Amino acid sequence: MSSTRPRLSRSSLGLLALALACSALVAQRALSEPRTASRALSAQQQLGVSTVRDLSGRVVPLLSDKAPVIIMVNSRTCPWCKKSLRDIGQIAAGQPLPRLTVLTLEGAAYGKPMLESEGIAGARLVGPVGSAADLQASLRQAGTPVFIAVDATGRVLATMPGYPIYEEMKRWVAVMSGAADSP
Repeated sequence: MSSTRPRLSRSSLGLLALALACSALVAQRALSEPRTASRALSAQQQLGVSTVRDLSGRVVPLLSDKAPVIIMVNSRTCPWCKKSLRDIGQIAAGQPLPRLTVLTLEGAAYGKPMLESEGIAGARLVGPVGSAADLQASLRQAGTPVFIAVDATGRVLATMPGYPIYEEMKRWVAVMSGAADSP
């Protein structure tokens, strides 16, 4: 009895090669050190803003403490932002995140239910002083989410555009909780 092996078409081989390449990139990203700026930029230079609006509508400094912080630029319509917040909530497991500042493009009030639905407590909620379009135009990273690690002096240590994989998010949540100074 002879057995015939199924053959893969060229398009199937191409898709397989693409899937393997994507897997390799994801693995490399998970195992690599966080990307750092080629020269240390302040959060103001990185975001193009120094002031934001808090939940009460007051204009306040983007960086309020002399402590490391993670700034998450977020939008209520962004599915990857929602997935990121879900992961943050799971990793934090109810632990307050005092070093997380969530900058919601539509305004601080829109970020509040997003964090509450994922059980995220202790985060600072802010929104842009001007329009969301103005804020997006000033950002060096297009799209949402964007995570920015800022040290105690206000310099950007690392930037993570897009949705980080779960293992990488754990390092960023350690900064948000105060357990680490950099991701």
